[in-house]
Amino acid sequence: MDVVSRRLELLKLEGLGFSQAEIVKELNVKCACSSRTVYNDFETRESWQPTLQSVVNSERVLLKVVNRYEQIYRQASVRLLTFSEEASQLGALNTMLKANEKLCETAVLPDLYSRLEALEEKAKKGVFVP
Repeated sequence: MDVVSRRLELLKLEGLGFSQAEIVKELNVKCACSSRTVYNDFETRESWQPTLQSVVNSERVLLKVVNRYEQIYRQASVRLLTFSEEASQLGALNTMLKANEKLCETAVLPDLYSRLEALEEKAKKGVFVP
């Protein structure tokens, strides 16, 4: 396995919630590399992670994430309508609320942050257009 594939796998395993030690052990076997190599990847990630992740089409990723949250919302909605137990209905409502919250964080907040940063830059230059 090449360096890029190993690092992508590292990010994937980390995203799935594996601990650093578990990731090192897994990649040690899977990539036939030393533990030190994987630990070095963790230590130097500030230099390679932004470059590696910029290769990924961010718009496609955003659409995929939005789709997942919508699917979670739909599944919870079905549960809300089909389950008769109050605890199950409350759980479905909670899931729907969290899915909406995450969808907003994913789709809306990045745009708001970029607009805010642009306004802050203009304010620093002394140019402010409301």
